[in-house]
Amino acid sequence: MVGSGHTFIELTALPSKPRGKAINPAWRYLVGAHATVQGVFDGLTVVRASKAKEDARGRLGRDEADLLRAAIVFTSSGIDACCKRLLRDSVPLLINGNTSAARKFDDYVKQELAEGPSAAMSAAIRSLKPREEMVRLYVAARTKASFQGSDDLKSRLRDTLGISNTQLPTAKLKTLDDFFVARNAIVHDLDYVNPSGTGSDRHVRSLDGVQTQCDSALVLVAEFIAEAAVNIRALPKS
Repeated sequence: MVGSGHTFIELTALPSKPRGKAINPAWRYLVGAHATVQGVFDGLTVVRASKAKEDARGRLGRDEADLLRAAIVFTSSGIDACCKRLLRDSVPLLINGNTSAARKFDDYVKQELAEGPSAAMSAAIRSLKPREEMVRLYVAARTKASFQGSDDLKSRLRDTLGISNTQLPTAKLKTLDDFFVARNAIVHDLDYVNPSGTGSDRHVRSLDGVQTQCDSALVLVAEFIAEAAVNIRALPKS
């Protein structure tokens, strides 16, 4: 929000933690990520308030723009940490009772066997607890890389957790694509417009734009955790 004399950026407060022990670690990571990104925005407020001739509507200075870039990077790190932890803690439960999650696991195993099992898969099959070891490999495959866009959120997170399109529509996931484009430009190319050229121009980041991108990303992670909790609570009681 823009006030008289300085700009203050405030993230949307997180909702109440969903019920369920399995999602507790991922939720703690989300709370930490939210606090970290808010801290970056608070730092930006201090920087802008310290400038005697601030114009909140004008182009940001280099240090201010870098703080916005830092907010995007920390948000991206939060997404990775939260979602990977959610997968590690939830998938072993869900594939034993959620039809969609179980089907995705079966598809993974079939594909591995059809292509000729890797050394790791071969060892898992020969182990004393083959299914447990195959699940471990499956989760490792889904959490190996960082999340790069809505396709990753759909295939590696939503579908793996057995979350339906009704629970979290693909269209909602696609609203984060601009965030991931910005994240990749910053992480891979230091936000230069033409990283392969000789110019020094960098992408322009606005207060409102970055606040919206980071806010939307963290809110969506909260929804992922909540829907995973719903699916876990719906599992058949053993």
